[in-house]
Amino acid sequence: MQADALLTQDELDFIQDMQHVPQLNQADPNAVLQVNGDPRLQQLLTRLVASEQVTLQAQLENQQISIPLQLVEDEFHAVHLQLGSPEIYEEGPRLRPWRFSMEQPSALLDAQGEQSELWVRDISFRGVLLEVRDERPPPARFELFFAPDGIQPIALTGTLRRCIDTQLAAYDLGRSAMDEIDRLREYILQAHPQLRTAAPNARP
Repeated sequence: MQADALLTQDELDFIQDMQHVPQLNQADPNAVLQVNGDPRLQQLLTRLVASEQVTLQAQLENQQISIPLQLVEDEFHAVHLQLGSPEIYEEGPRLRPWRFSMEQPSALLDAQGEQSELWVRDISFRGVLLEVRDERPPPARFELFFAPDGIQPIALTGTLRRCIDTQLAAYDLGRSAMDEIDRLREYILQAHPQLRTAAPNARP
């Protein structure tokens, strides 16, 4: 082994003995991350992603962005690293998910696409601040759809966390389906003022 090798032979043997890559999803060609560099480091990164949770961390002013790495397999059985749905956190007295404040409140929709009396003011992938536009108390729970600007509706399940006043209430979204929360993360990423992309086919 060369004197300037980045990994010892024992480390390379350990990496070779690690578990095989688990069942992989089909790759989205628009979301594949190409990794260049020393082949040994590429192999190490691939093995780590296959067996551990690996994320990219970035700092943007007072916000932290965490992007998970995933392994996918294309139709030629080649394995690629792919970026997962990001999480954005805002620093402060405590770290909390970044909230997107709607310029105009957006009504949550029922299963028939009709507006409910619950209107979104702020939203994150963890919770939502709702304006209640009737005289009844905020519901303890809701199952409605978030569809601002004509996007494909995102199904959300909210559980009342606290009432702020007679018209505002905060809800936890922890009971929503994970794939719907992933779509919500994508929408929030597109809405972030410093992270907006101009890709014409990007799904919010």
